[in-house]
Amino acid sequence: MSKTKDLSLASPEYRQFIKELKGRVLAARVSAARAVNRDLILLYWDIGRGIVEKQQTLGWGDSIVEMVSADLQKAFPGAFGFSPQNVWRMLQFFRTYTDNLFLSQAVRELEKKGRKTPSPEALSQFVRELVAAVPWGHHANVL
Repeated sequence: MSKTKDLSLASPEYRQFIKELKGRVLAARVSAARAVNRDLILLYWDIGRGIVEKQQTLGWGDSIVEMVSADLQKAFPGAFGFSPQNVWRMLQFFRTYTDNLFLSQAVRELEKKGRKTPSPEALSQFVRELVAAVPWGHHANVL
């Protein structure tokens, strides 16, 4: 490179350009981490729901938790989050944050404020999005 090009790369405009790029990269990383966190929370809730439903409809016992944990760990070696303790937390997570509980509380709150009550489907989706916005570690600590 010539000296002119080297000097132009060190210009205030270039430094500002790099600063903006760094900001965009960091913002994209944070956004991606939040999206992953949200999807994992929804996955954990859904795993808990699936196990609870199978226990209720097929009469599966508590030992299914250890079996699910072992099979998921075999299917995804090196993946974190599928220990028996975490699968138990997923069940508790589902039981704690069931749609009916959220829906009834949210509807009562809306009625108190005189607002139009949204459909159960819309409210359910809204609640899932709110719950998913909270990091999994916070839910695990609460449980």
